[in-house]
Amino acid sequence: MSRVSQHNEDASAAAWRVKHFRENRTLHIALVVFALFWLWMGYDPYRKFNWWLENLLTLLAAAGLIATGRWFVWSNTSYLLIIAFIALHTVGAHYSYNETPLDRWLNALFAFERNNYDRIVHCAFGLLIAYPVYELLRRVAGVRHGWSCVLVPCVILAFGAFYELIEMWVTFILDPERGALFLGSQGDPWDAHHDMEVALYGAIIAMLATALTRGKKHH
Repeated sequence: MSRVSQHNEDASAAAWRVKHFRENRTLHIALVVFALFWLWMGYDPYRKFNWWLENLLTLLAAAGLIATGRWFVWSNTSYLLIIAFIALHTVGAHYSYNETPLDRWLNALFAFERNNYDRIVHCAFGLLIAYPVYELLRRVAGVRHGWSCVLVPCVILAFGAFYELIEMWVTFILDPERGALFLGSQGDPWDAHHDMEVALYGAIIAMLATALTRGKKHH
């Protein structure tokens, strides 16, 4: 790597307030807290089979972050947003996305016909993962701010669609008889569409917030 490119990379890392893992105490604390939380949620889950199925993607995501850490280090903002999303998913996995405490509270308050925690997590996917995708586009692909804000919702929508396909494939391969329970469609034929929809809305909100925040910094 040339001195110029190294300087540009270092300047980019500094602009995003990137810290390497050994020096990143904030990330150390966040990971310890999440690990304890994950172990707590792993104790006596609603359905053990579903717990492990739901956590396959969590384990793969963690492995991916660790494996790529030597070449790309996220900002703490992105790391904390990713951990927050995985924590929400972990709660859903504990209850197999079936009547979480939040669901019981919402159903009692609004008399919903279905449990909506899964929709909340899909929306949170767009809301919380949009910024890490934005950072990746800006730092790795060199996409300008404006275009990044436009492309991120498209990327989130694509990931949302891919996740629905993964759910279907995993269900058909491992447990087709109990597939409806794992998919959490709750008898809704438009479930996958609504899941992608709320993820898209979350990403749009996140990018609007990012654009407004960046605009204020430049005034």
